Amino acid sequence: MPTPLITPAPIDTRQMPAFSTIPATSIEAGAWSLPDATVRRRVADGYRRRGYAIVSVPGAAPSAEDLNGLSAALRLGEVFTPPMYSASSHTAGGVSRLTAASGGDHPFQDRAGQNVHCDGTLQPLGQVRTTLMLCVRAAAAGGASYLVDLVDAYAELRRVDPEAAEQLAHDTALVRTSTFSSGHSTAGPAFARDTSGSWTTRYSRTATDAYHPTPGGEAAMERALAFLDAAARPGSAFRTDFTLKAGQALILANDRLGHGRTAFRDDPSAPRLLLRALFTLRPLA
Repeated sequence: MPTPLITPAPIDTRQMPAFSTIPATSIEAGAWSLPDATVRRRVADGYRRRGYAIVSVPGAAPSAEDLNGLSAALRLGEVFTPPMYSASSHTAGGVSRLTAASGGDHPFQDRAGQNVHCDGTLQPLGQVRTTLMLCVRAAAAGGASYLVDLVDAYAELRRVDPEAAEQLAHDTALVRTSTFSSGHSTAGPAFARDTSGSWTTRYSRTATDAYHPTPGGEAAMERALAFLDAAARPGSAFRTDFTLKAGQALILANDRLGHGRTAFRDDPSAPRLLLRALFTLRPLA
């Protein structure tokens, strides 16, 4: 069957009812520690209803200490460091430096665009609930971020083509292979329900992701991937685009939304730099 038209589900049936193609308005704070309880509530509410929030703090270029202050304010707990990153040059104290580097060992050390993905996909589905990214310097040109409401796109796929949707939910549907350790991979579903009954995801479409249908399910798997590819394209009702500015942070529900980035050009004297940390908890006000 042809790929169905990508349309959003009714708002009262969506997990992310406030997600929109219009990006969220940045929430301004006086400090990265978010001393104002109203600001903390707005961030947590945006994360819960939209799947993400953007925070901005005027002033000097932010640092890893500021990222830690923000995570503490949102009660995200300890930074989670995927085992593959423990000896990597781009990560220290659980905080990764997302910047282009000659000979870099990870895709986020490149200036090329990144396809839609979730972070920490070598871990069990749902373990990495939150990604926090803090922009120190924006690119000279390009480098726009985009988010995809994967759980609600998948809900629409389940509605219009349940056979295709099942292909993404079985135990070996998605095999992710490490970019650091040759041959290390993790198999599991791309979508599954958590203990509360909500859908979560580790869906990614990168060079290290391979999808495996059940016997006889090849055509259904092709339909499922084509549907979600369409959901991740510009103009989809499940995608929003924006560019993080210096002094802005993105707090993202990593197990519900996918994210990606367009290619960028650097100013050699001030290359693009984002700081990123992963967490197993969700923000609390």
